[in-house]
Amino acid sequence: MRAAIAHTELYSYLVTRHTGRTVRTNIERQLAELEGPVLAVLDLRHVPLIDFSCADEVVAKLVVLTVGPTARRWFVLFRGLAEHHLEPIEAALKRQGLVAAAETVEGEPCLIGAVEAQAAQAWREIWSLGHAAPSHLAEALQVSLDAASGLLDELEARALVLRDGEVYVSFGRALRDAAPDDLR
Repeated sequence: MRAAIAHTELYSYLVTRHTGRTVRTNIERQLAELEGPVLAVLDLRHVPLIDFSCADEVVAKLVVLTVGPTARRWFVLFRGLAEHHLEPIEAALKRQGLVAAAETVEGEPCLIGAVEAQAAQAWREIWSLGHAAPSHLAEALQVSLDAASGLLDELEARALVLRDGEVYVSFGRALRDAAPDDLR
């Protein structure tokens, strides 16, 4: 499976709902121009401040676009997540029952928002392996094949992994495997 990779740097200070709406609208416009599945990498490293309203306008509303019956095949990875980003982003996501994939400033993968422990464990395992089929995940987590399949389906439905046939691929693997012309 090939996914276009869209890298986006955000404004430095995300402090009003209006600014957040402008940023999100620009990101949506950029993503809409790309064909097929798109993994949007949003870089937070140069964002020293994000308030609750911007976290809601940018993070939560972008995540909403990735899930549900009317979702576009967009996936979002928030890169460069620092401690000062966590509280407003987690609050915005949890308030709506959403979860997002992220990498910390140290490059550690994590999930932020409303996620159950077993789904988070499955996600970390897929990130570590790069990709997994239900049988691999069942063995790694020591759960039944049905339980592993259910976890993978949940992660896919929440736009936290990419599916390639019977294999579920982590965003980290998709980024490593991206051909130079896939990067935008």
